[in-house]
Amino acid sequence: MASARDLQQTQGAQSRAQTPLTARQIRALRLINLGLSNQQIAEKLSITVATTKWHLHEIFNKLKVHNRTAAAAEGRRRGII
Repeated sequence: MASARDLQQTQGAQSRAQTPLTARQIRALRLINLGLSNQQIAEKLSITVATTKWHLHEIFNKLKVHNRTAAAAEGRRRGII
């Protein structure tokens, strides 16, 4: 029988794996899908390029991908964009 601690760890891992994108991350993902550069995304979202890069890093982690093309494809597959 699983202990309460094991159950909490399992639930925590599942929730991290299914962490939804934030509204800002979804907007950035949609702009990635349009082929915009980091600079263009930053301008559209009124944020710095460094913040844009951070959002992309988080998007890649949440979608379990390694590049912009894969992120856009995964976003389309999941119906996010």
